[in-house]
Amino acid sequence: MILETIQVVQFSPTGTTRATLEGIVQAMGGSEVVVSDMTFLQSASAPESLDHGVAVIGVPVYAGRVPAPVVDWLRANVTGNGRPAVLVTVYGNRAFEDALLELRNLAVELGFRPVAGAAFIGEHSFSSAELPVAPGRPDDQDLIKAGEFGRLVREKLAAIKDTDDLPELQVPGNIPHRKGVQPGPVAPQTEQDLCILCGLCAEVCPAGVITVGETVTTDKPGCLRCCACIRACPTGARVFDNPAIRKVAEMLHTEHGARKEPEYFF
Repeated sequence: MILETIQVVQFSPTGTTRATLEGIVQAMGGSEVVVSDMTFLQSASAPESLDHGVAVIGVPVYAGRVPAPVVDWLRANVTGNGRPAVLVTVYGNRAFEDALLELRNLAVELGFRPVAGAAFIGEHSFSSAELPVAPGRPDDQDLIKAGEFGRLVREKLAAIKDTDDLPELQVPGNIPHRKGVQPGPVAPQTEQDLCILCGLCAEVCPAGVITVGETVTTDKPGCLRCCACIRACPTGARVFDNPAIRKVAEMLHTEHGARKEPEYFF
């Protein structure tokens, strides 16, 4: 098939998925790129329902799964119309587990024909200066590989004559899926003596659970634990001072420090 329109659908609270997709799509070389950003789920507009071109869908991995609100948003707003789809997950150097399989099955449910999938690495949400986990990723090497994957996808698409003849895309994962992130009273908090009430934490929160008034409050059960608020805070007032999260961050730093590389599936 001739690659013309590329429709990108992305969820990227801390920018790692967005940067990876940009590298992939640039190398794919379509004549038109239409980006639909669903990062701010409550206000994101539904993408145009196209019947041509290829879709590139990219999401971060949270606890081995696609974030549940993202699944709900895609089901409510996206239609495949038989188009080929490229599926990308970005994980924090531990494991992508069931996320890519979940995304593939969801894409099929929505009417896409998955032709390729990939698992790339981004800096973990719980990474910090004290306990770094894949710091700075995607880095230059990752973006080179994103371009490599994009060129392979372009070659794959060029060889397709009829999407109805495509075999099922095989990706790793298990059914039933692991639990993923569970709702609970766990979220970053604000050190009020450092807070200047600038509102950036609320602006970048994809779940819309942060409110800034005389103080900063968080609806903890709705938090995705993406830590975008921590990354955005200019004074270091937004922190994740929770014993369970600290334990996970220490485990990730200690046991998953060795560099992992992207994986491709066609």
